Amino acid sequence: MSPAARSPALASKIATMRLKICPIVSVMCGQASEHFPGTMLEFWLLTEAQLDGMAHFYSQSTPDEFTNLYPRPMKWDKDFLSTATPKAMSSREKRYRLNIQDRMAIKRRKFAKFIGMRGCETPGWEVRAHLRALESRIMRIVEEEERTLKRKRC
Repeated sequence: MSPAARSPALASKIATMRLKICPIVSVMCGQASEHFPGTMLEFWLLTEAQLDGMAHFYSQSTPDEFTNLYPRPMKWDKDFLSTATPKAMSSREKRYRLNIQDRMAIKRRKFAKFIGMRGCETPGWEVRAHLRALESRIMRIVEEEERTLKRKRC
């Protein structure tokens, strides 16, 4: 007896992972990204580099005149979702950087919403994380401006 036959839950999960995903084509070139997942399994196996690449391919991480021509734009915040840590970043900002698991969850959710999957609402923890990161960035900029003003006065 196969494992799927012994476990209806496993059989259901396998059936779900086999579901086909219709590709989204670029409004610029009329082609789907080379990394576009063909099945749900391929969707769950996407790497961060592939998600970043598709966000760029579909004009979502680098906004241009095509960004909002898609039914559900990703609203990709490059600073918030970046893997790099800029030198100008304050220790407060570094403290609120996303870890790899959270960053991947956000990127995967944004891509899923972009391609029309259901149940991709933004969770509260993501909103709070984004607000903390923005607040830290604003505080750093204000502090830099204050230091600049002090130097000019002296």
